[in-house]
Amino acid sequence: MPRLRRPPPSQIMTHLVQRYRDGRISAADFDELKEWLESDPEVPQGMWFKRFQRFSLVGEGDLPKSFLEPNMVHKGREVI
Repeated sequence: MPRLRRPPPSQIMTHLVQRYRDGRISAADFDELKEWLESDPEVPQGMWFKRFQRFSLVGEGDLPKSFLEPNMVHKGREVI
């Protein structure tokens, strides 16, 4: 299984910052995401998602792609 690309692509970071400015992601969400990223997680080859308390991170292979709100549809394998 691949590991997430580090550092994340700049467009993902821009997306995360925009979600923060919109009030959709809090400082606590950043901390939760940071802790998970520091664990150097393995992710599936295809589409995947990781649920957090207030959002989900979705990706494909070693690339994170987007951040979803809890009520949005998740595709792919769930990363535990």
